[in-house]
Amino acid sequence: MNKEDQEKIDIDNNSSRNIVIVGNGFDMSIGLKSSYQNFIEYIKNRKRFIEDYELYNYNRLFLRKYENFHLNWSDFESLYEETVRKINNRSQKNKETQDIFDITSINDSIKRLEEDFHEYLSAEYPRWVEQKTIQNGHSDFKKFTEEVNPFFIKMIKDENTFFINFNYTNTIEDLCESVLYDSSKLPQSKLEVKKAKERVFHIHGSLEEENILFGGGFTDSEEIDKIHYSQSLINDKLFRIKENELLNSTRKKIMSTIDLNHEDINHNLFIIGHSLQGSDFPFLSKLIQKANKVFIFYYEDDYIFKMEEILKKFGSTIAEKIVLVPFLEILLKDRLIVSSYKEYQTIDPFLTNKFPREDILSELSLSIDHFTFSNIKEFRIRPSNIEKVLSIAEKMVQNENVSNISRLYFEETIESVDFNKLINSKDFLVVLQWVNKVIFSNTEINSDFFIQLLNRGSRLNYIKMENCTLMNGCNKSADISVCKSLNRLEIIDCSYTANLLDTHENIFSIHSYKNNNIEKLTILRNTDILIKKDILEKSTNLLEVNISITNEENVYEEEVHLENLQILHIDYTSELVPKLTVGNKIEEIVLNGFPDNFIKLSSIMRDNKESVGFPKFRVFHLKTPDQMTSCRNIIVDVILDVFSNDTKFIVDNDIKSIKEYYLEYRNPHFQFFNSIEGLIDNAILIKLSNLVLEISNIGNQSIVEEFLEEVSTKIQTIKLIGQDIEQKAVSSSNKNNEYDPGTKSVTNKYTRIDSLLYEYATGNKSVIEEFYKTLKQENKAAIVLEVYREITNEIDHIKLNTEEDVLELKRKFLTQARDKVIKDFSEAWFVSKDELDLSAIQYVAGAHSIPNISGIINSKDYDSYKTKNLDANPIKYAQAMKQDWQKELDEKIVWLNDELRRVEK
Repeated sequence: MNKEDQEKIDIDNNSSRNIVIVGNGFDMSIGLKSSYQNFIEYIKNRKRFIEDYELYNYNRLFLRKYENFHLNWSDFESLYEETVRKINNRSQKNKETQDIFDITSINDSIKRLEEDFHEYLSAEYPRWVEQKTIQNGHSDFKKFTEEVNPFFIKMIKDENTFFINFNYTNTIEDLCESVLYDSSKLPQSKLEVKKAKERVFHIHGSLEEENILFGGGFTDSEEIDKIHYSQSLINDKLFRIKENELLNSTRKKIMSTIDLNHEDINHNLFIIGHSLQGSDFPFLSKLIQKANKVFIFYYEDDYIFKMEEILKKFGSTIAEKIVLVPFLEILLKDRLIVSSYKEYQTIDPFLTNKFPREDILSELSLSIDHFTFSNIKEFRIRPSNIEKVLSIAEKMVQNENVSNISRLYFEETIESVDFNKLINSKDFLVVLQWVNKVIFSNTEINSDFFIQLLNRGSRLNYIKMENCTLMNGCNKSADISVCKSLNRLEIIDCSYTANLLDTHENIFSIHSYKNNNIEKLTILRNTDILIKKDILEKSTNLLEVNISITNEENVYEEEVHLENLQILHIDYTSELVPKLTVGNKIEEIVLNGFPDNFIKLSSIMRDNKESVGFPKFRVFHLKTPDQMTSCRNIIVDVILDVFSNDTKFIVDNDIKSIKEYYLEYRNPHFQFFNSIEGLIDNAILIKLSNLVLEISNIGNQSIVEEFLEEVSTKIQTIKLIGQDIEQKAVSSSNKNNEYDPGTKSVTNKYTRIDSLLYEYATGNKSVIEEFYKTLKQENKAAIVLEVYREITNEIDHIKLNTEEDVLELKRKFLTQARDKVIKDFSEAWFVSKDELDLSAIQYVAGAHSIPNISGIINSKDYDSYKTKNLDANPIKYAQAMKQDWQKELDEKIVWLNDELRRVEK
């Protein structure tokens, strides 16, 4: 057996090996002052330099100006390489005397740097040892005064884990002594320490061996062809390693021990504290390429630079095997908040920096000082993590970074005793002062906590409670006006449960004693929760209301006029509806399950004191009304812009612009005005007449004249449009009469497709080929073809008696298909189904803009979207969502709408 074989470490025939790359970040994380900045400050102090240029004059490898630069050792190496590269690029043919001098000078600078750093580290490392360790028993071994992270203990004990150390200190060997030496198990523990140290390789020399090595990495790269001065490579790292017997032997030992080319061995690479930049990267790239998995430990956001280096070098194929891991504390300075991966999972949902689920991290241990806790933006509170949340809150208050917390989520049933822990925590109450969003879902809510939230939330602007139960505390009512910052309140499918010993009325009241700043109010299907009328009356900024009542107490006896409201949604299905009217700023009204057979707009829309008309009004939508099926049943008795194509009436599936409405529906309740056929409601003309009387008092008569002229022009235009439509209708009728004088014009409501479906349903299976051929000829979209396939499959299992049954079946499947498109999009982008539905109903092919796009965007739950899409960009979100919805509209919705309209004809 030759010497090299003898030196090769005897390892188990294990199918997996761990290779741990250790960079300067490792030493810095355990308190060693080994950074480039630390070293420069040492030189400045020792040499008594005042100005930056003095540093450069002393050693040209120092930057002329380094203040405010956060440099590391890889930056220094890059500076050295760049200097050598520039000298070699000056002349490819002639060796100038100046160039040779410069090469010599830069090599001398490297030599001086190594000597100075050896001197610095020789003083700094022993100082660190003295601060961090004590004597381990009566031995010469060291023991750390702080607990070693179990992750590193596991790695040190594992005989198939090897450390390639790019540092010059013995910090890893010190850890081996602290972890493995046990004075009660001599001499076995001494042998374990020795074997563990043999798995540590100092690839660039060490302080102990006095062979510290700085330099570049040309010989491992393609740039070697551009280096022509002989002295240029004298400080290349591989060149230096080859000429140093100990370093050369170490490098060979590394390559033979880890045996990268062994096909039966999986290599897992762990990169801890190394920047992946500079002259080391060519060597590391070989390990990265061969590794089965590459675990990159990162601090804050430096993973971005590391990933960029890898992607630039290898492309996306290598990226698939990279696992990002937040840098683990090597020495645990404070109490543990997590001692296993299972414990970690209780707080994972609200951590920005995620730990992957890997076997190697099963004993994951984090102290309260870990950097990831300082990056928290939200708390997701559950019974299993309340103690941890309180510990984190305490630390954040101590470190004065509690202002980072902007959101609270309560996601599981939390009992009153746990809510009391939150209420009684001074630190958590400080958190409440900073949050701007609180969401309760599927949980009990202690009413006292809810009141504390309102009282403490000085920055709170959004509260949402959904599927929750308010539990009786000391109070049975809450005043939202105490929270001046609150502008959005949503209470959905919630209830109130009083204490069993409470014999009083089982109602929890939410009111507003003073003016509040609510802009959006959503109250849907709640039980025993009373929303007092003063909330609406004292919401001077209220812009949007969505209300569905199940309690009679919420039906106010007096009418409430919301003069600034822009959007109103009311659900009539429970037949309990508050008396609400809206003013001239209204833009959208949606009524669900309206029970009557007609509706007057004036029953909901009322002019404010100093305003007339509704210039911003764009949608009046009756969703699934009980009796109404057509826009004909809407009575327009308020002033609207009758020339607008943007303002729409929607009754179930009937959609009309207001201009189409006035021209098509000439019902008896429309009157004549100056012999103009019934195009304008009499009530409007009365309002116009009153308006003329009011404005007659205006001093500037030209304003009055201008207004009257505009009214006259519009009426004349309406008359001309109406005459044109009538003329076209008469012309069309004459053509029909010429074709068949003795027969009245009859519209056949059943299409060829309907007839074929009916034939197929009644047993003529041979028509199926002609059916699909007809679909193809009509160029039906893919989603429509899929719906028809589902319909034919359904026909195989049911009985249809008439062609009307075919239409009903089509209506059912087409509606389901459109609803599914909307539901899937809503769940993918976390936006409101109702807002999408409103957009889908109004959209027509070729439209230049997406209807209701602002409503869709405003309904977004970006935080939930971000949770499922970690790479999401808040700036790009809205545009990407808009483009995706446009695609859904063009490729699916518009086709399904068209088919549905054919069914309704």
